[in-house]
Amino acid sequence: MAGYSLLKRIRRPELAAPRRAVSDAEVREAVLDHLRVMCSTRAGTMLTCPDYGVADVSDLVHEFPDAITLLARSIRSTILAYEPRLTAVQVRHVPSEERELVVRYEIVAQIVKPGGKIPIRFQTTVDPTRKLSID
Repeated sequence: MAGYSLLKRIRRPELAAPRRAVSDAEVREAVLDHLRVMCSTRAGTMLTCPDYGVADVSDLVHEFPDAITLLARSIRSTILAYEPRLTAVQVRHVPSEERELVVRYEIVAQIVKPGGKIPIRFQTTVDPTRKLSID
């Protein structure tokens, strides 16, 4: 099972010790780090991989109310294409009960590992500055 990225293991050699077992928490953190990078990258900005990243929130503003579904679909398709450690990915809009200018999504998936799958859940928000963050 893949844990931390190659660049992170180069920066922190203790993460790349030979025959070191990778914990579930480390895999979850590595997946979360990658999802943060994907969600902060706008589709079309990488020359070598133009479909990497999510749709630009600024462009979707003009598509309301369909923008909520379009962004969820963009997040899900990017995860399916570029995060092979996850399976059974679901992205759903979480309606806000308050009158706030934040759009929330819940990402539910399973981390694939030898001997089983680990269920995970992340919260994604788009704030009024159109910044997409994931926790």
